[in-house]
Amino acid sequence: MPSNATLVAQRLQGDTGALDTLVARCRDRVLSLAFRMLGDACAAEDARQEAFLRVYTRLPLYDPAQSFSTWLMCLTARVCLNARRDWAAELRCLEQAAKSMPPTPTLEEYLYEREPRRTLQRLLMRLPAPQRAAVLLYSYEERPVAEVARALEGPVGTVRTWLYRRCKNLAAGWRSPRKHTS
Repeated sequence: MPSNATLVAQRLQGDTGALDTLVARCRDRVLSLAFRMLGDACAAEDARQEAFLRVYTRLPLYDPAQSFSTWLMCLTARVCLNARRDWAAELRCLEQAAKSMPPTPTLEEYLYEREPRRTLQRLLMRLPAPQRAAVLLYSYEERPVAEVARALEGPVGTVRTWLYRRCKNLAAGWRSPRKHTS
C-alpha cells in the first residue's frame, strides 16, 4: 500500500486514482474531526466535502516536507472554523431581523383583539334575520338603502327603521353586553 506522500506525488503527476485513494483513506478521520468541531452530522458532511474540494484545488501548494494527514487535518479545522464563523454571522443577521419584526401577539393579546369582533357577532346574531340581513348589506357590503330594500323585498321606510333600530340595539348591547354562554 503506497504512502500518502507517494499518492500525493502520483496525483501531482496526473494520476486521478491517487486522489481517490487518499480520500478513501482519510474520509473517516476528516468527518470525525469535523463532527467534533461542529457538533452536527450534516454540517460535518458539508465540511468534509469542502475540505476535500480544497485538497483537490490546493494540492499543488502542499509541502511534502510535512505530513499529509497533518496538512489535511489543519485544512479541515480551518474549514470548520470558517463554517462556525459563518453560522455566527448568519445567526446575528437572523436575530437582528427578528428584533426588527413586530412582535407576535400572545394568546391573551390575540383573544383580547378578537373579543370586540366576537361581541359584535353575538349582537348581530340577536337581531331578527331580516334586520341582520339589512345591517350586513348596508354596513358591510355598503349597499344603498334602496338596493337593500329591493334585495329584502321590503319597503325603503321599513329598511330605514331596521337600520335605526340596529344602531340603537347594537349601541345598547355594546355598552352593557349580556353574559352569553356559547
